[in-house]
Parts: sequence; C-alpha cells; structure tokens
Amino acid sequence: MPAHYCINPLDPYAEQEVLVTYDDQRPFVAIRSAIDEDGYDILADLSEECVRNLQLEIAVYHGHIEPYAWAQHAVDVVAAPAAS
Repeated sequence: MPAHYCINPLDPYAEQEVLVTYDDQRPFVAIRSAIDEDGYDILADLSEECVRNLQLEIAVYHGHIEPYAWAQHAVDVVAAPAAS
C-alpha cells in the first residue's frame, strides 16, 4: 500500500505532517489511514472536506490532476449581489 506525507489537516498552522496510506485509484486515491506525529490514526476524526484535501494533495503531487483544476467543480459559488 503506498504512503505519502501530507500536511496535517487538524494543524491550524500547517506545521505538522501525517503519514497517509492509500489505495491508488483514479482520479482520487482511497485514504486508508492518516498517522500523526504521535502514531495515532486520526482518519476517523477528519471531516469529509479534510479527507478530500488529503486526496487532492496526493493526486497533485503524483501528477494525476492539474493543481486547482478541480476547484471549478469543488464548490458552487454564488455570485456577489449587484451594487446599487
């Protein structure tokens, strides 16, 4: 099973890393575990958005997708109200 160090999504300062193990699937990998610096698997504590960020980080690192190419489909943005 492949592994990759990613930024810990629970670290507000983005200074810590987690060792992510995954199954290589396209376009996004299937995350199996996220081991923090203390050796704990924090995957169960992560929201769907955090897991998606780990998937994107791995996919971009390995060249599976263009950086930010997913953004146009990731979030529906409501247009700003017209100025009066």
